[in-house]
Amino acid sequence: NTEACDGVDNDCDGVIPNDEFDVDGDGQMGCAGDCDDTDPLNYDGNTEVCDGQDNDCDGLSDDDDPDTPDADGDGVQLCGDCDDTDPNNYPGNDEVCDGADNNCDGVVDEDEAVDATTWYDDDDGDGYGDPDDNLTQCEQPTGYIADGTDCDDSDPAVNPAAVEVCNHVDDDCNGLVDDGLPMYDWYPDWDGDGYGDASATPEEDCQLVPDHVLNSDDCDDTDAAVNPNATEVCDGQDNDCDGTVDEDDAADAVIWYGDGDGDGYGDIASIHMACEAPDGYVDNYDDCDDNDDAQYPGATEYCNGEDDDCDGTVDNDAVDGDWYYTDFDNDGYGLEGSLDWACEGADNDLDCDDYDSAEPVVADAVNGNANGAGTMDDPLDSVQSAIDAAFGCVIAYAGTYYEVIDFGGKDLEVIGPDGAENTIIDGSGLAGAVATFDGGESSAALLQGFTLQNGTGNLEEDSYTWACNSMYDCTEYYSTYCGGGIYVSAGDPEFEDLIVRDNVLPDADSYDDGNDTYYTYSYGGGVCLLGSNSILDGVDIFENYADQGGGLYADESSTVDVAEGWAIANEATDGGGMQVEGGYLTLLNIASTWNAATSDGGGVLVVDGTLEATNVTWGEEDAPSGGGLYLSGSSTGTVMNSIIYGTDTGAGVLVDGGSSFTGSYNDVYGNVGGNYSGISDPTGVDGNISEDPLFVSVVDDGDDYSDDWNLTAGSPAEDAGNPAAGYDDADGTQNDMGAFGGPESEWDN
Repeated sequence: NTEACDGVDNDCDGVIPNDEFDVDGDGQMGCAGDCDDTDPLNYDGNTEVCDGQDNDCDGLSDDDDPDTPDADGDGVQLCGDCDDTDPNNYPGNDEVCDGADNNCDGVVDEDEAVDATTWYDDDDGDGYGDPDDNLTQCEQPTGYIADGTDCDDSDPAVNPAAVEVCNHVDDDCNGLVDDGLPMYDWYPDWDGDGYGDASATPEEDCQLVPDHVLNSDDCDDTDAAVNPNATEVCDGQDNDCDGTVDEDDAADAVIWYGDGDGDGYGDIASIHMACEAPDGYVDNYDDCDDNDDAQYPGATEYCNGEDDDCDGTVDNDAVDGDWYYTDFDNDGYGLEGSLDWACEGADNDLDCDDYDSAEPVVADAVNGNANGAGTMDDPLDSVQSAIDAAFGCVIAYAGTYYEVIDFGGKDLEVIGPDGAENTIIDGSGLAGAVATFDGGESSAALLQGFTLQNGTGNLEEDSYTWACNSMYDCTEYYSTYCGGGIYVSAGDPEFEDLIVRDNVLPDADSYDDGNDTYYTYSYGGGVCLLGSNSILDGVDIFENYADQGGGLYADESSTVDVAEGWAIANEATDGGGMQVEGGYLTLLNIASTWNAATSDGGGVLVVDGTLEATNVTWGEEDAPSGGGLYLSGSSTGTVMNSIIYGTDTGAGVLVDGGSSFTGSYNDVYGNVGGNYSGISDPTGVDGNISEDPLFVSVVDDGDDYSDDWNLTAGSPAEDAGNPAAGYDDADGTQNDMGAFGGPESEWDN
């Protein structure tokens, strides 16, 4: 190995080196003279340099060696001085900002330099830095400035040079907010109605405080509907904050009406606006007299000339009233159909002109007099005198009027309000029909509510003279009687609720007296209709006599409707009950019983005419030819829902010549001369039957008025009529055959 001066025998030659060689070639030999023979820079006498070694071999290295130079004389040897050319740069010196490493720490102008500047971050760029965001260093950093007086470096409007404005910010950074500005008292407005809470402590501020206002005028800041600008309403609150609750001028204040009489109903002339009713006021103005506590809506109306119940009408629906008819003209007779509950009026509706106190003209057989005024209080004593005085109607009260009447062409209503049984016109001993219509009366003429009896018929006399030989003339004299009870010629009057009875016309007769011949004819013992379109409703024809048509006669120019009536015990040569000759006769709900003819047609005789019969009962009628119904010549008969029963002579239905008969839903039974004659028996077809109808009580005892022609329960004629709904009985069941069936089955039988 190579020997080194390390006090060790490196080459193992037994000799520890001393100065035997110069290993590092620095001119110093051996180990004794050279302190580091491995480094040529270290030898005795060499100049000490700063390399961390003992260059001059004095046992000291670098600054530990007094021989190390201090070129700048700053007291720090070269090795300890970072810049031995400048006496201001040496370890331990204060660092200053001069571009040199004054304290030799290897850093130039570090932040700790004694004259380093504090720089402040100016984020908002307003020329004033943030005192809380700064750097101390020699060089000015980017974005930093030397002024650190900005109190809000996030807002360029806030800095020491700024003008203070009202924004809750220290704009000029003087430590005061909004200083020098006017301040205001702000009151909370919790309900947001623009008015502040008067009970709250205000907040002082130069600007609006949220949810606050500059007034304290709200009397209830929990309710936006309550404030000085609110509308006062009736709700128990001071809505407009004027210190008064629900004052009278509230928007929804109610009109109250003075109730002077204390009946609970107010006077429209006495009003007061308020939310609540003042004393003596109510919520209605319905009182028609506020000075009378008995007059108010709902009060009991009395007949006292006052409007007790305030409905605008005096004495209406009064508890002490009665049923009256309106009597505008105060003549004691009421307007037809005007029945009403009232305090006054008429007890009848018999006035045909309730605006003319002269109508009706009144007759009263008991209390009237010939010189009467024809009023209720001063009646006439005869029907005819009332007819002569009347223009519209006549009222004739109960009693017997011994007279005959003639309408004289007037379309009058002549009414017996007490009914036919009680109001009688008796023609005994007087010539003519009891009631004559030969002046062209129309259907507006009405005779109602009378019994017409003991008439002798209208007499028409004529004669014809001719030379019967060379020496003499011959004359034929004709006396024709027509209509003992009613005579109509060329008129269309209507008749209701009449009894036509015991009117007897002469028998047909003829006799010669010299060269002359005298003829007598009679037609329509009860009713004679010539050229008439009359209606007989509820007319009962009893025990009349004429040669032709004992009860009723209608000629070829007549169309007659007869409904809901009786024809009993009338007699004639032909047509005991009725005869139509060439005309048109309609029968509906007719009971024709015990009528008789000595020749043809005990019930009805139709000669060259037309018969339409529905719900008719012909019972116990007699005639040698056609005891019940006789169609003669070229007649047409249509019979439905009817009964023909019990002729003692003659057939029930006789059809001869060119006549035709159509029958359906009829019961023809018990007729001695046969049920049908002259036609094929239709029994068994078209609803026709032939069975005992089982009337309640029909007895041939001479009392023609005591029989009961109603059907007993279980009668074969019950519910046996036409099944079409239009013919149903009034109770809705299928039509019962006979006079008391069909829609009019409830007529008074």
